[in-house]
Amino acid sequence: MKNRTLNIVLGQINPFVANIEYNLSKIIEIIKSNQNSDLIIFPEMALTGYPLMDHILDPLIRTRNREALKTIKHINSKPTIILGTFTEPPELQEKIQRFYNSAIIIEGERIVHIENKRLLPNYDVFDERRYFSFDNKFKPIEVKNINIGILICEDLWDQNYEIKVAEQLVNNDADALVVINASPYHISKFERRKKIVSDKSKKYNVPIVYVNMVGGVDEIVYDGQSFITNRFGQIIFKASAFSEDFPAIRLDLNAKSQIQDTDNKLDWREEVVEALVLNLKDYFHKTAIFDGVVLGLSGGIDSAFTSYICSKALGPEKVTNIMMPTKFTSQESLDLARKLCENLESNYIIHPIDHIFENFESNLQKELGNIPFDVADENLQARIRANILMYYSNKFNWLLISTGNKSEIGVGYCTLYGDTCGGKNVPGDLLKVQIYEICEWINRYEEIIPEKIISRPPTAELRENQKDSDSLPPYKILDQILQAIINYGIGNEEQYLDSKIENSTLNKIRRLYLNAEFKRRQLVQSIKVSSSAFGIGRRYPVLKKINLPNE
Repeated sequence: MKNRTLNIVLGQINPFVANIEYNLSKIIEIIKSNQNSDLIIFPEMALTGYPLMDHILDPLIRTRNREALKTIKHINSKPTIILGTFTEPPELQEKIQRFYNSAIIIEGERIVHIENKRLLPNYDVFDERRYFSFDNKFKPIEVKNINIGILICEDLWDQNYEIKVAEQLVNNDADALVVINASPYHISKFERRKKIVSDKSKKYNVPIVYVNMVGGVDEIVYDGQSFITNRFGQIIFKASAFSEDFPAIRLDLNAKSQIQDTDNKLDWREEVVEALVLNLKDYFHKTAIFDGVVLGLSGGIDSAFTSYICSKALGPEKVTNIMMPTKFTSQESLDLARKLCENLESNYIIHPIDHIFENFESNLQKELGNIPFDVADENLQARIRANILMYYSNKFNWLLISTGNKSEIGVGYCTLYGDTCGGKNVPGDLLKVQIYEICEWINRYEEIIPEKIISRPPTAELRENQKDSDSLPPYKILDQILQAIINYGIGNEEQYLDSKIENSTLNKIRRLYLNAEFKRRQLVQSIKVSSSAFGIGRRYPVLKKINLPNE
């Protein structure tokens, strides 16, 4: 029997979008350090970062992309290299979509093959049909007498496409499949990847090497977790989650026996924490603009959770928490906020705003007379706090972090130009009940987030004895309705809800959700950790009218 083994290096890198020089240096280092391997594989669009969006149209980016490929060729690498980037062949010059999303195969000093993406996603965060043309070639490449079929991310997810890329490659005698990816993270995403790769390995009787990008890009998190399955569909190797990893693995295509699966599954709460930490860390360090971060602390769970993520991502010395009490702020809130900062060892400032609020109210009364205290007065407090936070942000060059959760954003229970201000929102794609669950997980070994913050009824403390439940149904009910609306759409969500939820409650949340679109359109960039986030992957008009049933 002929030798059918490959020594493979997985180049699970964290590229920097459009910083081709930075990405090139990483790629060259990995290539030069692994000259005894047979095959070095990098993720989709590894050379340029992903998504490039309209920067792909910039002549400077296109020129540097071509020059970087020439530089890699001149390394004269002994191993075969599979590298993701874009190409612009002459036959596409007159087309609107004049690029291919490509895998470049380099041997020695030659590009011996270019494999172009066949299935182009145009949903959620993906907008590939704006830039790329489809291809329809399915020719494996040969590495050490082994035929390798190459797929690029969506090529693997063929359930809803007529074209079956993996099947075509195997029919053309591929002995193994390599998938290069820029696959974004969301909760349970790895389980979905594992199933589709495992099923295809078993179906086509081939091992599959899945190489994924890692890093944070705007709202998106790439989680890495590259892995390899054998022909029985079992994971024989899995790379690190949420960090760069360049492992060398020996893949034996002659292996005949099954093994113990080694998927090293993470708890979903750990995944979310690591995803938020990675995204915030990359945003802070890759922008290289700020000297620290600042956030408003309230004594509530959302700001406590946000402060924890900031400290974990950047180190507590980079985090400044500002408590801005009024006469409505309880001593308990002050004590809990202070205790949290002591636990985190982060910076803490108390900046009272009662006198500022009273001056505003007095001034307004001169113009408007004595009018009842209502939501306008509540929002005024939030906007005073936003001004103070922005002052600290400008004065000390700190990035302002927003602390609003998905439940509040979903129904508009937030103040525009108040608690929604900032340059980055940490918990904005997490429902309130999820934040409670994650905070309990954070405290699994020791009390980091004071237990009373988790157990006390949530309140914005913008008027006397205020509770969130004064305005909203309990979060367990609210979150169930919101999740159903977001995932299944208005009119189809009822079948996924507890039958005990009244129509009046459902329609109230539907209406709040619809009416809050104008707020969501103006909100700060959040971090996507769900399959359906309020962000770039979601497109709804602000101006519309939907007549709800039974209303």
